[in-house]
Amino acid sequence: MEQIQTFSLSKSLAVREVLEFVRQLEGFESVVFFEKNGAVANGKSLLGMMSMFTTIRIGDKVHTRIKGTDADEVFKLVEDWLCDNRSMEDVEMLGIWEEEGVETVEKAMTRSLSSWSPDAYYATKSCLKIMR
Repeated sequence: MEQIQTFSLSKSLAVREVLEFVRQLEGFESVVFFEKNGAVANGKSLLGMMSMFTTIRIGDKVHTRIKGTDADEVFKLVEDWLCDNRSMEDVEMLGIWEEEGVETVEKAMTRSLSSWSPDAYYATKSCLKIMR
């Protein structure tokens, strides 16, 4: 059985969450592919998933294609991971990068660059280039 679904992300995934997500997907027989803006990642490929999900922002649309005998179970897992179905009591406290979102922090850093010392300015500019 094959299932195709589009999700609008209601939460961003931290690196450790992507690692756990891939580990769980590896336990299924079905093949799982994620697509965003023409880029496709195999759900069981750590490198592919890291490159895709670390660039996804809240509200982005992600298309999934799941094919196999256990597609229904995999679909449920994917839905749980990509849509925020957890209550706030179940969510562990997030770090500042996850809580505020990389984009928000990046904007704040960029706006304040002019008031920083030259050393801090160049270090921050390098950091922002690496994050993109």
